[in-house]
Amino acid sequence: MEDKELHDTIRITRQDADRLGLMTEALAAQSRSIQKQLRVLDGMMTSAYVMDAADTPENVVTLDSRIVIEDVYSGEVKEIELVFPEEADPQAGRLSVLSAIGCAVLGRAVGDRVVVETDKGSLQLTIAALVYQPESALL
Repeated sequence: MEDKELHDTIRITRQDADRLGLMTEALAAQSRSIQKQLRVLDGMMTSAYVMDAADTPENVVTLDSRIVIEDVYSGEVKEIELVFPEEADPQAGRLSVLSAIGCAVLGRAVGDRVVVETDKGSLQLTIAALVYQPESALL
């Protein structure tokens, strides 16, 4: 795959893809609000470049990563951890991969700008830093 193609494609590990696939199947019968995010996630996974954990670039957001996001307009900076829904605790900064922000940052790289649609309108966020990525910690 050429660099230009990879720039616009999210990158996820095989392990994350497998775990996310199982999760989407298990949650498929749940509420409509989750259904929308499941469709978004399913669409993302359909076009994702799936790779082994050892091949994951150190600047790519994976599940269980801790990242710093910055609101492009307000300049507000927040550290979050991307987790599975059952581990989510938004007050503690642990956001579900099924949240609007979680879906938007998964597979993206430091420096990427994402648009997040919320009930209160659109947010434009920049992934300012990757504090921890489990795949990098294994090396």
